[in-house]
Amino acid sequence: MNCLQDDEVLDLPETPSRACLAGLLDGGGPDQRLFDAAEARLRRDIGPRVYLRGLVEISNRCRKNCFYCGLRRDCASVDRYTIPPEEILEALEGGYRLGLRSFLLQSGEMLGKDHIETVARLLRECSSVIPGSRMVLSLGELPPETYDMLREAGGDRYLLRIETSSPLLYRRYHPDDGVHSHRERLKALEYLRSSGWQTGTGVLIGLPEQSTEDLADDLLFMKGMDIDMIGMGPYIESPGTPMPELFEGIPAPGVRTLRTLRMIALARLMMPGINIAATTALQTITPDGLERGLMAGANVVMPNLTPSRYRENYDLYSGKTEVRDNPETMIAALRRRCGETGRKIIMEDPGDPLHFLRRMEKGVDR
Repeated sequence: MNCLQDDEVLDLPETPSRACLAGLLDGGGPDQRLFDAAEARLRRDIGPRVYLRGLVEISNRCRKNCFYCGLRRDCASVDRYTIPPEEILEALEGGYRLGLRSFLLQSGEMLGKDHIETVARLLRECSSVIPGSRMVLSLGELPPETYDMLREAGGDRYLLRIETSSPLLYRRYHPDDGVHSHRERLKALEYLRSSGWQTGTGVLIGLPEQSTEDLADDLLFMKGMDIDMIGMGPYIESPGTPMPELFEGIPAPGVRTLRTLRMIALARLMMPGINIAATTALQTITPDGLERGLMAGANVVMPNLTPSRYRENYDLYSGKTEVRDNPETMIAALRRRCGETGRKIIMEDPGDPLHFLRRMEKGVDR
């Protein structure tokens, strides 16, 4: 379904219909006009700014067994690691000296007391070692009191991807083992958003048996949840996972790429004040994924600060982009590539989402 006529200016309503979104996601509309409208909206509300978020993958240990993930618990070929705290701080300090003011600590999902207390100690030390920075966490589902403790320790933002807003699809992509619960994941996301965190989520795009109507529902879910940040990207197969054996009909890489770009553009038009990342997965599935993501409405890029000896073992999916250059070289390359799209990297700025600032003016909850 194309909800726009060819001679119309692309001007979506604030909350488009499911059918309209599905039609655009399926290629039923003019892609370039969609991307141009999203970029114009970005420049109007936020400007040509691109914010950097330094990523440190602190551990690849995980208690979950998601069918699509290369770090799943039963993947015996993974060389498991946990980076010592002093090495994490060294990586963060290096990024800080280069002008980064937003950092993401990411790990597999674990509930161990030692892991959480280590993260809390890191956050407390960061307040003096990298002052003025925003600390983003992506550690998975945790009890509410643990989220509170991490926020009190210095956490500012939390990214908890739902992967899909559909309970049916969630059940298909996860084992029925009592550990994976779509309802519990949504409850965790709702708690984060209501308790003062800058809250981010995201979905996998191009999963087998996932329709454009499902993706439309994902956009409407994120809009309804009133989130502040989005990190979403294309599904990429990972060797050693059961996903390819369980499902047929995985969309071609080009289809996954276009659907991801359309999702970014539609998210920007529907939620203009949020931060949207041009993810590593998008850059992995197509060489110009960074540039195309930015020109579709993304405004955040995540240089990987994980020490190189650990980085290759955070193997979420096949072909994951591995940048072995030092951080200075990485940032110089990102500055050049962003500049080629008419965008400018902003250093020494944590890049708080306008949406979050406005949400706090109205109160934590809607």
